[in-house]
Amino acid sequence: MSRKPDLKKTKKTELNLGAEEARELEMILDRLAVQNPEGTSLENYLKSLEKVLNGRENLAAALLEQLSRKPSKVGFQTFGVLRDLIQDKKLTKSMRQVGYRFSQQGFSVEQPMQSVANVVLVQKEGRKPVAHVLPVDGTFWLFAALIPESGYTTPTLITALMEQDYEGVYIKITEGSQKNYREYLRKAGERNADRKPFEVPIYHAARLFFELLDFAKTKGISPEQGKANKLMNPYHDPQRPPYAYELMPSLPDPEEHLGEVNTAELLKLIDWSWLVFRQEELAPYRHKMQDLENPVLVIPPEVQEERTADLMKRAADDLCVDKTRWLFQRFFEEQALWLKTASKDDPAWSAWIVAQHLRSEAPASDNPLVSQMVTLSMHRHWPKDFEEKERQAEPYYRTDSGLIVPST
Repeated sequence: MSRKPDLKKTKKTELNLGAEEARELEMILDRLAVQNPEGTSLENYLKSLEKVLNGRENLAAALLEQLSRKPSKVGFQTFGVLRDLIQDKKLTKSMRQVGYRFSQQGFSVEQPMQSVANVVLVQKEGRKPVAHVLPVDGTFWLFAALIPESGYTTPTLITALMEQDYEGVYIKITEGSQKNYREYLRKAGERNADRKPFEVPIYHAARLFFELLDFAKTKGISPEQGKANKLMNPYHDPQRPPYAYELMPSLPDPEEHLGEVNTAELLKLIDWSWLVFRQEELAPYRHKMQDLENPVLVIPPEVQEERTADLMKRAADDLCVDKTRWLFQRFFEEQALWLKTASKDDPAWSAWIVAQHLRSEAPASDNPLVSQMVTLSMHRHWPKDFEEKERQAEPYYRTDSGLIVPST
């Protein structure tokens, strides 16, 4: 993938882009920069992009102008889909220059759609499903999807998220349209300026839906869930890897990269409250820790610290197993996906290493995030146990939301 063009070179004056549109242009370029020209997700994104830019010729022209300065397969496919949106005669000269730049790099501009027909299939409104993930604070995998139903003229809008403490899955199903779907996403983006919705393939949304049901404690089937099952099931392929595997690199030996994980930075960005180990699970280890801190026999401090560290590692290995380990893995795969689409590359890389290590058979206690969650969980359940330690070493600080995270 070629490097993203420099926004500073955009002809903003000629194309009358305001500050907000300039930021939107940069976000679109970021999304296109991580697309695989042969990947299935590009089709969905270009279809969505065509609808978003319909009637916004200046922004569409500015985008194609940028892409033509560093011609690539993805840029050319984008040109093939968007060029017909531009009807303003004042912009046709600019578009001729765009086409000329692509042709200079060997792309067939005369019949651009023929070269991408197998990749980009633009359907009429409402005939193909579209889905977004909304990384909203305080939620666990909130997603929205607009899905066509056979025999109905309007598609169905479905939203789903996990209820507090994994008690159940909240599902809402309404009659939808492309217009109210875009409005829903816009309002969601306004409420969370740092956590914008991002598009995912429908197969990924279906995976999230059925995984939410699997993680939930309540297993009863409500009418909404029955309807949602019917809507999402045709798109569900449990053998297909999550969407993050299309955007993130393969990591054959994740244990070799554990030293690159910035645990403190990652914990500041994610809502780790969903990963807190249960109090009843940790209680035996807390009792053993108290015994170590108040031994019958006097032992050297370094021996006590070593035994405490071994106890915490044992807790990580004992508790982060089976379904819990899978939940941790999937959680960080999704965090890596969100952070990558938000252009937060460094924390995305940290999250990806954490997820891939959990996916391997390596001990959970080797994973810095799992070990940290054991400490944070104990701190959450028994804060007084840590008060004296905090006064002495101050290893934690409290965020505006009340979460306690490591300071280093």
